[in-house]
Amino acid sequence: RISAAGDSPQSIKCLTDLPSGILAHAASFLADPSKALFAVALDGNSAVSPNERSSAIVGNQWDILDFGGIEEQLAAKLIDDDIEKVLQCIDAVNKVKRLKLTNCVNIIGVGLEPLRGSLIIEQIDLSLVGEHQRPSISPEPQISWSHVLPILDSIIEREGCSLMHLQFPQVWREEPSAESEFHAFIGRYNQMRGDREDISCP
Repeated sequence: RISAAGDSPQSIKCLTDLPSGILAHAASFLADPSKALFAVALDGNSAVSPNERSSAIVGNQWDILDFGGIEEQLAAKLIDDDIEKVLQCIDAVNKVKRLKLTNCVNIIGVGLEPLRGSLIIEQIDLSLVGEHQRPSISPEPQISWSHVLPILDSIIEREGCSLMHLQFPQVWREEPSAESEFHAFIGRYNQMRGDREDISCP
């Protein structure tokens, strides 16, 4: 049982019965991506409105979301539904400036939908590998430009777009056809940036 000063004891049968303040304190010891995943997991196992609890757990500072902050094995198990729920939970479209999908090799890209039309995001790293890691991934990741490029287009077509750096999966960069959807997107991006720095595609 747990109670606040002056309140009667309250039975606690599961984590979702705990006050938001206690859950937020526990989450403060987690890496940022784990914190968001924790909030998402609680929301999925409670009939209580998640807004207040989730906000208390995840907070407001989400300039950077890097899944390299969690265990590689966990990141590799995440699916698009997980990524989408995390992005929704932290209001990524209005808060995240840098997104790095490090080790998220199990996604196809539809989970990025909550970023559609973002004016604040500056960097998206879709390489799925961490810094100083080899870009090749085996088996080949299933992330698909047919799912991702429409979302990126919705970002770059908006006036005031902040997106300045994109890093792509090696399998996309090895596409030999200059007539591919991927190369067409690169052209659209560079054209819209005009005299600004061309897209980084190492």
